[in-house]
Amino acid sequence: MLLRSTLILVLTTGAALAQPMVDRAVLKQYCTGDYLTYCGNLSPDGPEVQACFRQNKAKLSPDCQAAITSYVKAQRRG
Repeated sequence: MLLRSTLILVLTTGAALAQPMVDRAVLKQYCTGDYLTYCGNLSPDGPEVQACFRQNKAKLSPDCQAAITSYVKAQRRG
């Protein structure tokens, strides 16, 4: 019983921790073109990019907008 409880805890914790990384990969997949078009002069991991994406939100591709929405929701959950 203890082994089963421990295994369940490890699996659920691992899934919760892995989720933001998956979403970050999706961000990279769907937003790279938009990043290069609108924010390419900025460091990709800097806070300036977030501000640039907010400023250009209406211009971003639908896939990128969806990826950002998913990423933000995952960040709020985790």
